[in-house]
Amino acid sequence: MMTMHSRPQAALKGQQQRITIDYYGSTLRGLEMQSSGAPVSIKGLPVDPSYTVDVLPPAFVSDEPDTSFATRFVYRAENIIKSPVNVARWTPEGRWLMTGSSHGEFTPWTGLNFKFGTTLTAHDTAIHAMKWSHDSQWLISSDHEGVIKYWQPNLNNLKAFQGHKYPVRDLSFSPSDLKFVSASDDHQLKIWDFRRLKEDMQLSGHNWDVRTVDWHPHLGMIASGSRDKTIRVWDPRSTKCLATIKNHGDMVTQVQWNQNGRWLLSSGRDCCIKLFDVRKLNEEVTTFVTKRQVHSIAWHPVHETMFASGGSLVDKNKMQSEGSIEFWVTDSTRPKACVEGAHESQIWSMDWHPMGHILATSSNDKTTKLWCRPRPGEHLPTELGGLDVDERIFSDPVNHDAAEQMASHGKEAKPAISAELKSSTAKNAAQQSPLSNEPKTSSAADDTHRPPTSSTSLQSANVGRVLAKLKQDGMQCLPGLSRPLNLPGLNSLQRPPPPPPRQTGPMRNGQRPKSHSRFNPMQRSPPPPPPPGLPPSGFR
Repeated sequence: MMTMHSRPQAALKGQQQRITIDYYGSTLRGLEMQSSGAPVSIKGLPVDPSYTVDVLPPAFVSDEPDTSFATRFVYRAENIIKSPVNVARWTPEGRWLMTGSSHGEFTPWTGLNFKFGTTLTAHDTAIHAMKWSHDSQWLISSDHEGVIKYWQPNLNNLKAFQGHKYPVRDLSFSPSDLKFVSASDDHQLKIWDFRRLKEDMQLSGHNWDVRTVDWHPHLGMIASGSRDKTIRVWDPRSTKCLATIKNHGDMVTQVQWNQNGRWLLSSGRDCCIKLFDVRKLNEEVTTFVTKRQVHSIAWHPVHETMFASGGSLVDKNKMQSEGSIEFWVTDSTRPKACVEGAHESQIWSMDWHPMGHILATSSNDKTTKLWCRPRPGEHLPTELGGLDVDERIFSDPVNHDAAEQMASHGKEAKPAISAELKSSTAKNAAQQSPLSNEPKTSSAADDTHRPPTSSTSLQSANVGRVLAKLKQDGMQCLPGLSRPLNLPGLNSLQRPPPPPPRQTGPMRNGQRPKSHSRFNPMQRSPPPPPPPGLPPSGFR
């Protein structure tokens, strides 16, 4: 859910409206629907922005990847000292977005309303990589001089050492967080003991700069990509290379394992994205062909069959002038949605929010941009796409398929959608008043009537019932998040004590005896009776 909070008009002069991505309301609605056993889906939502609260987080609709394309521009983040942003990473709980720039600065941005945090000079040269440990307790970073640093969650630097003599391009933790691997321009990969700061072994075999590396999320396997157009899979217990993949025609820019542990995704400057199966790495399962050089890819944290890619077009003068975002699903070789001109230059890094509803992209154009899912009835390419196509989501047609249908049929699709909406609105209005025998006449007010809401409504009593049910079941975190969900009242929820039984006497003449004293929390307790021998109060 996205809500926009603004100040009065007098205070907005020269200021930008602060946009807030608030998912608490839709999260509670999804929890309520799950506890009630109602079917959870957001594909059939009416085309009306008032149904934004019904756009549930992706964790509740994991089988609907088409509803999680983050094509709506939200916010543009820039540092005071403008420089290319090489990497962007969300904190594991999703509260902050950390960016690393070419000036060696860490910049935190809040994940709710994207406020600017305190800039920290973390490295002396350009930052190339940042990686969080699986237990969310450590952050490691590397720079252009080969220095690797350890950071706590409060950005307190504890360790710094010279890992390579050349720039360290990428880092990745092992599943146990006891070791991590670094990839450098010296053609080497090094496996380090995290606690002892000791190099365990070197992995040699690439003939050029190693640009990317990723440790398997469950197994002892490391995948690396290089400028020599090859992908190599290593055994971290030895220096043995398990497989060498030569399916790219140009430099391999990024490799990333899927969360299911079976798929390996790779991108390159040959305008191809390739999907491999871990059981047969020598042959790609699918090849996704695009017209752009792909510099970054990111699997969705909830939908394991969906990923995003950032690419740039190359003109005749070999100049890369723009960066675009494409969204893919593994069952199709063509992009499902695209945001052309998302950046003015190459997109070096992209990362999904742990909830999967926001995508952050950092670019060579010195900016970091955030993207979210469009609201129901909202045009997709309104901000930066520049396409004159009436695309809508959460209703038929959806996303890229809608673009082709509307481009082929012209403007005939618009009145068809509006006529269908008008007829369904009139039918619903007639069904809502069964006691009226008078025929209703159509008017202009019927066209703007809001379609009826779903049967499941979020009342305050229902929220308490849902949270109490979650506490009773021992559920402390939302599906898709490993840390406890910090919803107000969820982690410290206690059932109120039952009210005391009402003392009632026997029935007399069909009426119960009236109570002589009634508790009123706004008044003091009645005074005690006077002692024997004294006149009562008020006696004169």
